[in-house]
Amino acid sequence: MFRLLFISLISVVILSACNEETVTIPDDQIAATVNGTIISKDQISQFKTIKNAPDAPDQQALEELIATEILYQAAVESGLLNDENIQAQLKFQQSDLLVRAFMRNKFGAISFSDEELIAAYDDKFGSANLEYKGRHILLKTEDEATAVIAALRHGGDFIELAKTRSTGPSGPNGGDLGWFKTSSMGPPFAAAVEMMNKGDVSTTPVQTNFGWHVIRIDDTRELSKPDFEDMRAQVQQELIRAAINAYISEARATAEVVIK
Repeated sequence: MFRLLFISLISVVILSACNEETVTIPDDQIAATVNGTIISKDQISQFKTIKNAPDAPDQQALEELIATEILYQAAVESGLLNDENIQAQLKFQQSDLLVRAFMRNKFGAISFSDEELIAAYDDKFGSANLEYKGRHILLKTEDEATAVIAALRHGGDFIELAKTRSTGPSGPNGGDLGWFKTSSMGPPFAAAVEMMNKGDVSTTPVQTNFGWHVIRIDDTRELSKPDFEDMRAQVQQELIRAAINAYISEARATAEVVIK
């Protein structure tokens, strides 16, 4: 059931050793000693819990702890604990361990009502359930995009203008974007598309990080929603993540953070 996972195990042992205090352990609670270092029966139980193997034989767990302690002592004797990179890694690992434990304690038991879950489900699979088929012409400047819109108003062919003027990779294909969801597009592009209907062409240029877009919507279609019960666990996890992010934002707002 067990196999030696030296990296993870040594990390646990070193973290424990770095913070150990002198504790008197009764003889009947000592499972083994390695060069005078005690491995207690409690440590065996803790180790099995950490490894999520409560039914593993105690002797098997003990053998792995002994092997790890031998390697740990060898690492200490080699001077690795004085290595700056090792010290930095230990600090990060300790911080990560404490943060994960804190988050489990704070958010592990959080739950949501069916009403909250259904509302989140509707938010996630509402407008996101609509797909668009469209084309766009990407220009470098607003003036160029405005000129293209003017050309279209005067009877210009969208596909031909995309082929000759678009700077985007879809230009040679007439600006064809295929079917897409707005969630896969940047916010300004998505917002513009969601205001458009089948057959609409941009009346004003849309700016994104890539440049200025002129958009045409050729078609739309509704996708069937996944069953709520099938998505319940995923929606709950997303609400938990949202609660965690909100907590972090609130904590940061009251913290003294100085970025230099």
